[in-house]
Amino acid sequence: MTLTPDIRTAGREPLMMLNVGCGDTSHPDWTNLDLRGSRSVECRDVTQGLPFPDESFDVVYHSHLLEHLLPEKALPFMRECHRVLKPGGTLRILVPDLEQIARLYLEKLGQTPDAADDYDWMMLELYDQCVRVDSGGRMEEFLRRPGTRHSAFVAQRMGGEAAAYWEEIPPGRLTADPKAALRRWLWKVRTLLAAWGVFLIAGSQGRSAFEAGLFRASGEIHQWMYDRFSLERLMTDAGFMDPSVTTAFESRIPGFARYGLDVVDGVVRKPDSLVMEGGKP
Repeated sequence: MTLTPDIRTAGREPLMMLNVGCGDTSHPDWTNLDLRGSRSVECRDVTQGLPFPDESFDVVYHSHLLEHLLPEKALPFMRECHRVLKPGGTLRILVPDLEQIARLYLEKLGQTPDAADDYDWMMLELYDQCVRVDSGGRMEEFLRRPGTRHSAFVAQRMGGEAAAYWEEIPPGRLTADPKAALRRWLWKVRTLLAAWGVFLIAGSQGRSAFEAGLFRASGEIHQWMYDRFSLERLMTDAGFMDPSVTTAFESRIPGFARYGLDVVDGVVRKPDSLVMEGGKP
């Protein structure tokens, strides 16, 4: 497997950088992993471990990935991040900020009924991606509703990702390679055949339960939430030192801003994020 170095100024060693669960946000100077592969992204289920030797990378980064893992899988995954990181390297993590969400929920609750739309949005941030049984859930329904695009509060919460719903511009869609497209097509065919098999045995209710369970295992669902205390504790338990809260605009990683992973053209991609960094001794 090829590790992609960061091409930096002459006289410096290139940084080896890993972006885990990159989704549609990758950079050619990084090694990129995701469940969905493409020409620049390797297809990998990171709960099965990271396919690299010990101490391979100077930087490991993942954004809005950790909350999609069951709590019992979070620590083993974080230990894998620690394993592939070189001594003195940096781990950078972004997750939805549970503390911020909870405080805003209480604030908007206190402002009802005048702030009913903002309150509804915070309820969706709290629960929708944990309980939905179809892609997009009630959050997407809310965002597609006429008039929502004029909500300054929702735009502030969504940041750069709002364009995907309001301007019909997908945020940096990748061109999938033929092998990845074939894998997805075969998966859909197998799923359809399995659903019909369940229907023949257990009827429509059984098929609905099967489809809901399959969706919940697809990676879209939030399996857990983190605040600054619980994320710091998890990082410490995994062996990282000096975990600390930072912002989308700041990083220990040299030249991090130029990769456009957290901020694009001055706009924060995910303003609802808790951002933390830690090092490997």
